Formats: sequence, structure tokens, C-alpha cells
Amino acid sequence: DVEVIRVAIGLPSILSDSLAVSFVSILIPVLLADEQSGDTHAHNRIVWSVLIVGVVAFAVGWSTMGLQSRYLAPGISGPDQVSLIWAGRLCWVMFLAVLLSLAMRASLSVNNRIWPGAGAQFFRSTGFVVALIVLVSLSGGATVETAAIAAVAGGLSVFVVHIVALGRARRRIFIAAFWPAPSPRYVLPIIAALALVFLSQIMGSAGRIIDRALASEMAAGTLAALEYSYALTMAVAAVTGTSSNLFLAPRIGRAFRASGRLPPDIVREIIVATALAGVAGVFCAIFADSIVQTIFQYGKFTADDVAITAAIFQLHALSLGPLVLALILTQVLLLGGLQTIVVSVSAIKLVVKIGVVTVFLSAGWGVAGLAISLGITELVSAGILVFTVLYKGLFRPNV
Repeated sequence: DVEVIRVAIGLPSILSDSLAVSFVSILIPVLLADEQSGDTHAHNRIVWSVLIVGVVAFAVGWSTMGLQSRYLAPGISGPDQVSLIWAGRLCWVMFLAVLLSLAMRASLSVNNRIWPGAGAQFFRSTGFVVALIVLVSLSGGATVETAAIAAVAGGLSVFVVHIVALGRARRRIFIAAFWPAPSPRYVLPIIAALALVFLSQIMGSAGRIIDRALASEMAAGTLAALEYSYALTMAVAAVTGTSSNLFLAPRIGRAFRASGRLPPDIVREIIVATALAGVAGVFCAIFADSIVQTIFQYGKFTADDVAITAAIFQLHALSLGPLVLALILTQVLLLGGLQTIVVSVSAIKLVVKIGVVTVFLSAGWGVAGLAISLGITELVSAGILVFTVLYKGLFRPNV
């Protein structure tokens, strides 16, 4: 049941998390350009662009859940696959709710309102936990179905909190932004940019999807342990990388608007964020057993479960430095309008992932090979992004 719900919530969750930062990086320059010119129609354009992309992505995710169940988790079949399809469709509702909040998050960021964007994961998790407690209390037990319904509640929590955070005046702006619908010539460039980002994030997230599909055919519990480790790794990445980017993104956008390059102080802050992530990764690797035991060893999560999860987490944690650097530099390129390069880097990253995993599995490394492949893939990705930033002259040294 744990593995079924982890697969069901996996792709909608991965995409909503990764697209949140990237979509905001696309929308911020639109708002900044209109802020400079005094144009009042930016919200109209970003609201409709996000709505169109979100609804299309939701429709595709909902309608292809049968295919997703076969290819994302070939080891799950029979009645479990039926539960997976049903739960997965509900989780795509969660995805839509989170995605629709991103126009509001971009507007808040431009106005230096980091909250609630920085707390989006917290609000989604809190909504999920509260809803799950209520549902379990009413039904008498936790099931795949109750977890999926709770996931929808978590997504709606993010959406509602953003609406509240806007304040009365800005809520009126967003309500007014829905009518009239903007001319296609105003929204199509934004939709195209968001679609390119969506494509890049699909390829960028493909490594985790590949890991899940392969783990579903390994020993029972392997997929769940891999996903528990990913959850810990991405939580640390969010604290060090995503949180840093929340502060950096508006400043990077304004720097590009003013000079087309990054000033030295922002470059130093990127280096510091990367270094902190690397140190945090080493710390997590050293204390992996204690961390996993403290957070997860309750109920049916046994000492054996701690052992396999901690072993994977040790290897995942060591990739945090390059992972956070790649995350931040990806947003730099998006804020600089270089979406096509981001897609190319994501494609290279996917090819490297497939190659590394193939070699390691052929050598009999099993789940350890899957875990190590994350660090190698992120290191290659970060290296390419650093080269791209330097080659494109996006860094402005002191003169």
C-alpha cells in the first residue's frame, strides 16, 4: 500500500515541486517588465497562461494514468494497479491546485513577500496530515484511497493559503485579471516559455521516475525506501537551495533587467548556498542512520526498513551540493530567458542518467547503483550549467 500511494503521488508531486520554482522564474520577468513600464495587464497575462498550461497538464496526467501505472511501476499489477490508477487521478487534482497558486506566488515574490511560497511544502504537508487524520478517524483505517483524498486536501491548502496571503487589494487584482481574456499574441509567448520549462522538468525529473520503475521490480520495500530517502534529500535541498532561490530570484530578475548580467554579490550568494548544501549533505551522510531512525521508525517502519533507507540516503545526501547548484543555475538561465538551453541540459542529464544506471545495474549494484547515479547525474548537470553561465557571459565581474 505504501508503494502504491508513493507511485500515485510521485509524478504529480515531483512536477508540482519542480515546476513551482521554475514557473515563478518565468513569471517574475513578465511582472517586472510591466512594473517598469507601468502596464497594469501583467496579472491578466500570467493568470491565463498558468491556467491554460495547468489545465492541459492536468488533463493529460488524469487521462494517461493507466499508461503511467504500467510504465512508472511495472512491478505493481492486479488490484493494486487499479488502486494506483484511481489514487493517481486524485493526485493530479492536487497537482492542479498547487500549479494554479503559482501566479499568486510570483506576484508575492515581486513584492518581496517570501511567505507563503517558502512555506508551500509545509502547508501541503500539513493539509495532507490533518485531512488524513480526519479520514482515518471516520473510516477506521488508513488506505490508499484515504491517502489520495488527503493529498487533494494538501494541494488545496496551498491554493487557499496563497489566496489569503494576497490580501484584499491584491485579491481584487487577481479577480479582475480573469476578465477579459487576453489576446493570444500576449499569452502565447508566456505559454511557450512555460511549456519549454514543463518539458525540461519532465526530462529533469525522469531520473527519479526511472529509479522508481526499476525499484518496483526489486525486493518488496525497495521502492518505498528509495522514495523515503528522496523525501529527506529533497527536504534538505528545499531548505538550502529552494529557500535561497526565493530570495535570489527577484534580485536576479532585476539584475538581468538592468544589465543583463549577475553582479558579484549574487554570485557569492550562489556559491555560499552551494557550499552549505554540500556541508549539509556530508552531515546527513554521516548521521544517516540516526536521522532516518528518528524521523521514520514508528509503527510498521522497522529496523530493517531503517537500514535500507539509511543506506540509500547516505549516497543521495552526498549529491546535495551539485543538486542545489544545478537548481539555482537553472533558475538563472530561466530568468535570463534561456529556456531552450535548459531543455537541452535536461536532455543531456536524462541521457547521462540512463547510461549510468545501465552500467551500474549491469554490474550488479542494484539499488545502490540507483542511489549513486543521482550524484553523478547532478554533478554533470551542474558542470554543464556553470559552463553555460560563463560562456553566455551572465556573470559581471568587478571592474
